[in-house]
Amino acid sequence: MDGRAPHLLLRDRRELGARGVQPSEAMRQFQLLRNPPPPPFVIRPCTAGDGIERLTLSDRRRLARLAGDALRAGRFSRFVPASGAATRLFSDLLQLDQERKTSGNNIRSILKTNQNSFARSSAHFFASLPRFALYEPLRRLLGDQRLNVARLLAAQNYDPILDALIHRKGMNVTRRPKGLIPFHWVGRKVVSAFEEHLREALPLRDKNRSVRVHFTVARDFLPEIKKLGQERIRFIKKHFGITVRLTFSLQNSETDTLALERGKGLVRGLDGRLLLRPGGHGALLKNLEKTLGDIVFMKNIDNVPVSSFQAEGNVWRQALAGRLIEVQTRGNAWARVLDRGGASRSDRIEAEEFIQVTLGRVIPRSVPLPKRIAWMLHLLNRPWRVCGMVPNTGEPGGGPFWVKSPWGDSRQILEVAQLGVHQKKLLKKSTHFNPVDMVVGLRDGEGHPYSLDRFADLSQVIVGRKRFEGREIRTLEHPGLWNGGMAHWNTVFVEIPADLFHPVKTINDLLRPGHCSRKKRMGTR
Repeated sequence: MDGRAPHLLLRDRRELGARGVQPSEAMRQFQLLRNPPPPPFVIRPCTAGDGIERLTLSDRRRLARLAGDALRAGRFSRFVPASGAATRLFSDLLQLDQERKTSGNNIRSILKTNQNSFARSSAHFFASLPRFALYEPLRRLLGDQRLNVARLLAAQNYDPILDALIHRKGMNVTRRPKGLIPFHWVGRKVVSAFEEHLREALPLRDKNRSVRVHFTVARDFLPEIKKLGQERIRFIKKHFGITVRLTFSLQNSETDTLALERGKGLVRGLDGRLLLRPGGHGALLKNLEKTLGDIVFMKNIDNVPVSSFQAEGNVWRQALAGRLIEVQTRGNAWARVLDRGGASRSDRIEAEEFIQVTLGRVIPRSVPLPKRIAWMLHLLNRPWRVCGMVPNTGEPGGGPFWVKSPWGDSRQILEVAQLGVHQKKLLKKSTHFNPVDMVVGLRDGEGHPYSLDRFADLSQVIVGRKRFEGREIRTLEHPGLWNGGMAHWNTVFVEIPADLFHPVKTINDLLRPGHCSRKKRMGTR
């Protein structure tokens, strides 16, 4: 990569300033792109009994009672990162479209002769199209063009269907937020992931039958999402008597990042302007902080099943919340004892045992007493999170690991992209997967919100490779929201059943049982 310091034109400085990106931050990003930091020092994967807790039925009942008190007191809310586009969801269909343009063949002939994975996936999509919720809006759209989608499918004339799906004058699905893509059938109605999250959040209502939900959204689609949200709020109030306090935020342009090209420095577009890209979901740490939440449930936008699958997940999340309240309350109590001075020897021993058993952190015996107390207070006075972990069934993505740090071994969630070449062999020993289903505590023992930036590991950026205008470039993402962004949080991992995980990484994942009613799984309407 080009080692020269970037030369910023006056126009560059103006553009960076308009986004709130300081020249010093641009220089910092350049240095990270040029010399990416080393990967975290991974010791081993977390496993059941070694970093991952298993809850018995009696545990879950006890923890649910703890959660119930906090629920009625109105301490709960829900945070859903939902600003990402659905491009990856339709990546196979986009590749099919590219093959169509390159070869000049129609889709039917491509699917008959091409055995690549994108072709097999696309063939399965078209064969199963009536089972998808997006079939209904697609049927109406093609009907406006005097085309019958059922006849097109019967004749294997797939080109008009693909055009209607991905073109700007059609449904334009690849450029829309994933949260607005039709996900499920509810009776004869089509609902989006955004709507399903509202439904799944209803059990979080307090004693006043009020529930708080926050979505991060893409700026261009904020009006549409707000309108849909208001419609759902009125429906929920009318039919369930629950008030949904719905809020939104945008990803701050100050968190946009630069890119680097080999031998040419910072990447510019054909117009000569610097390429500035959204800085990944780690840029949403401030959004989370500004919700001023207390106990916050976090989930990915795509990991939401149909309503018949939601009940068990909500029961388990109540247990996760109860575990958070339990460890947070005890941690705050020990912090108060240690902070006021004069803690007895037995108190210090019990506090150390709590830290060791709950967090897996051990204070070396050689550390003098004043430093031992300071060390314990340093650990206890920080945000807490309890993360559900599902048994690993080969899903792509991150998982729980023990990582070495200056303050002792700690539990971390790491993505594959964060692992070094030699560390990736540890994935074979990994028993659990991160479904991003967690409960976090954002306030200290006095009820004051934490400044979350203080507990992020800014070195855990993710440097990737992408193509831009036919060129290979290096891209930069901020430390991930639940990876480096929460690296210095107190972390507890709890095993939850695998059937609570319903990811939708590609469109065909919507054919999984958690996303289809029994009627739709039989292929009927």
